[in-house]
Amino acid sequence: MKKLLIFLFTISFPIQAFACIEPGEISKDLEISAIYPAPLENEQEWVEIHNTGSTSLDLSHYTLEDNTEKPITLTGTLSPQTSIQITDLPFQLNNGGDSVTLKTIDGEILDSLTFESSSSGEVISDENPEVELTEEIISTTLFPLFSEAMPNPEGADTSEEWIELFNPHQEAINLAGLYLDDKEGGSTPYQLSETINAESYLVISIEDSNITLNNSVDSIRLLDADKNPIWSHEYTDPSENESFALINESYEFTNQATPGSENLASLNESDEEYSNGDLSEDLEITEVFPNPEGPDAKEEWIELTNGGNEAVNLGNWQIDDGPGGSEAYTFPDDTIIQPGETLIIFREESNIALNNSDEIVELNDFTGETIDEISYEHSEEGKSFSKIDVEEMSSELASTSGLSQKVFSTWQWVLPSPGAQNPVWKQIIGTVENFDGTMLSLSDGISLWEIQTDNKDTNNLFFQKGNRVLVQTKVTSKEHFLTHSELLESVANATKEKLPWGLIMASLFGSIYIAYELRKRYYFNPKLT
Repeated sequence: MKKLLIFLFTISFPIQAFACIEPGEISKDLEISAIYPAPLENEQEWVEIHNTGSTSLDLSHYTLEDNTEKPITLTGTLSPQTSIQITDLPFQLNNGGDSVTLKTIDGEILDSLTFESSSSGEVISDENPEVELTEEIISTTLFPLFSEAMPNPEGADTSEEWIELFNPHQEAINLAGLYLDDKEGGSTPYQLSETINAESYLVISIEDSNITLNNSVDSIRLLDADKNPIWSHEYTDPSENESFALINESYEFTNQATPGSENLASLNESDEEYSNGDLSEDLEITEVFPNPEGPDAKEEWIELTNGGNEAVNLGNWQIDDGPGGSEAYTFPDDTIIQPGETLIIFREESNIALNNSDEIVELNDFTGETIDEISYEHSEEGKSFSKIDVEEMSSELASTSGLSQKVFSTWQWVLPSPGAQNPVWKQIIGTVENFDGTMLSLSDGISLWEIQTDNKDTNNLFFQKGNRVLVQTKVTSKEHFLTHSELLESVANATKEKLPWGLIMASLFGSIYIAYELRKRYYFNPKLT
């Protein structure tokens, strides 16, 4: 009998091995409720998502991405009818316009929120939300920003000091119930009663507020009805006739006070020696070299390119590495970039020391407007951070691959090419014909492409015969070298091996029949027991 039980177990085991559990559907009760693309100093960008359903959601089933298509897979759970703000994003929202997309882990788009521009401190939300946002995360109360102050006017300070507030929102703000104050223990808080129209300024003089700003260290604070701070901004040792102002999303001193109007950065001595150049939106940062091999002191550089049809004079334009970094470099008025040409600005000339991590590089015209800005989180020694154009393999294949002539631009760490055209990568969608561990053969339906891969960085699972993949390559001496790959469709998933149910059922009935015959033989024939 013991042998019989082992025999039956062995025959029925394949049935358990082929059993599977169908995954549950991913809930679609998740949406983007707000984004914060232009944070103030010491704040972070964030995207807020909201669970509109009646059950908790496992956020690991969802991703967020912007136009750069750098997705972040979410983590944790979200209770029903609640919201959460996602920070530490792998992408940086473009203040001049961007789009944030919420997808399932399978790539299905659930929601997106697009904006054309944003102001510092502005929260952008869905104009027609289906559910009311929870006050736990986003307060519906609007507050003004501290914009500018004159703590040390020329001559006597008794009547010329002032504080400026700015309303960045699309609707008026009634300030009744709020207080304006300097540092705690200083002047008596001034009770506000004014209304600031949308995107407008309010200047409050010392004669109205009786707030005396110190010429050493002091703070400017906005207090709520209970006199608790809403925000506080400290300054130290202001020079005479310099205002403390919000400029390019950070606070700094400027010798161009502008009470009641948009703030302006300081004009330093070198600025005053040059005449203003041209205004243009055709200039862009195309390459930076922050981490050369060995000491960085002289070899760092920044590359600009004129993509327009006219020459541009850069008089009083500036290159800067962001708040708290090096002093901005101002271009002389004899600096001209011809159409299609590049300009290399070396550290030895500009004195701009680029960080090897968490850096921002800005190009500003002579009015202070940011024309282009890039950022990177890390660097690779001996490589430049370069703007790469990614194109399809050939125009004849556009109808097959579904790609246009120019797909998109991306930033990558590559070998430096100062003053020369940046690398152009090629992109193709096709089916894997063969992969020997080094050389990939890929068919797009018309041509067969041979692509060299780097063994250590190659995912062999991507390149199984029959898989549909997207690859990007760099071309050197007519040879294609793999730089990026994505698995679009796995032959194993698309044509999952169908279970041999006929064989399984035959085995099942066969085992039952054999068991029945053996039982009958032993049970009805005592001589065999």
